[in-house]
Amino acid sequence: MADQASTNPAGARGADTRTGLRLVMHIGPHKTGTTYMQSNFRHHADSLRERGWLYPKISERTATTHHDLSDDPAQLIRRRGKAYEDLKRVIERADALQLNLLLSSEGFRKFKPAHYKAILELTGDRRLHIVYTLRDPLDAYYSFWAQKAKTGGKQGLPERMKPDFANPLQSKMLNPALEIGLLLNNSGADVTILRYDELLRQNRDIFTYFLSNVLGIEGIKPYKDTANERLPIEMTEFIRMMSIDRGQPTGIKNSRRFMHIGYVMKFLFSEKEKAEILVTVRNEGSAAKRTVEVSRTTPEFLMMERRLLLKYGSFMQPPPVGRKLFSTEPSRWTYYDEKQLRQVPAVARLLEKAGRKTRKTNPALVLAHLTKRAIIRWRMLKKALGNY
Repeated sequence: MADQASTNPAGARGADTRTGLRLVMHIGPHKTGTTYMQSNFRHHADSLRERGWLYPKISERTATTHHDLSDDPAQLIRRRGKAYEDLKRVIERADALQLNLLLSSEGFRKFKPAHYKAILELTGDRRLHIVYTLRDPLDAYYSFWAQKAKTGGKQGLPERMKPDFANPLQSKMLNPALEIGLLLNNSGADVTILRYDELLRQNRDIFTYFLSNVLGIEGIKPYKDTANERLPIEMTEFIRMMSIDRGQPTGIKNSRRFMHIGYVMKFLFSEKEKAEILVTVRNEGSAAKRTVEVSRTTPEFLMMERRLLLKYGSFMQPPPVGRKLFSTEPSRWTYYDEKQLRQVPAVARLLEKAGRKTRKTNPALVLAHLTKRAIIRWRMLKKALGNY
């Protein structure tokens, strides 16, 4: 049976003044199971529709999410542009079918009051409900750095840590209370905060928990166990060095035309080549391997955790018990010293070989980019035909 949050969501401010159907916006953030959930929302779109929920297939940039709605939120305020037209059509479709609406994109969490106001004006009497997933910020931090490196980020871990750890309470990555506070103050929505770590501890699937406790749906099983696979640190660091040396275009605009460096590695390099990179970096470059230990008992971490509990505990699902949200054990992060790793002859040779393979004129790479553009055009065509 669903928890009470499914019919009276945690923090249901405004539920007494808005009636009718619902709009649920799942906003991440990154590294909280979002890709896994989005893949399942997309896969089970027909089952969700049968149970009263529309998860529209309108995205061009990615197949499973609604990033196109969050990439340029100013269009929602101006009431013109692709994002505005897409959202308007989706709401009209949901209204015509008398369906609740579910949208998911990490980009939604950057919305400001004017963006939420525009959404509320578009949705009429739909009750807006925002779902934010809280994960231990230290686990999320390292995972997000590795993900960025895999997709074209060039910063090494120490370089990435420096500004955030200089003042952790002012870092949105290390202090989720900053983002949650803005969300509660700016959105005018019902808000539920899912506790990623507690669900993991209880061995509960976050997708089925979301369906049960946010949408009020039972009986749909996840089809996929994982989504954004974390690569071994050796592969992550090698890809990061490839990005520095050669790279591929990055950013939202380029994502419609080019494969990022991680996909280039996945599709253009054979399993034998990837295994050689992994073994070479691990064995030949072992002297460059580093581990940094990050404490969870610093005054800043404990203050952040205490503020989350005191100010936002009533919005959390599963409800917190006691005075702790996160582990007390230190987090240990592994990386490679780039300068030292580059001086390893076997690694340098592999980087040189990879550079030749990722040159812009390589026919296989050109074909990969053209395939990406064809996929984008196909998604655009399906959307234009109303297939969402």
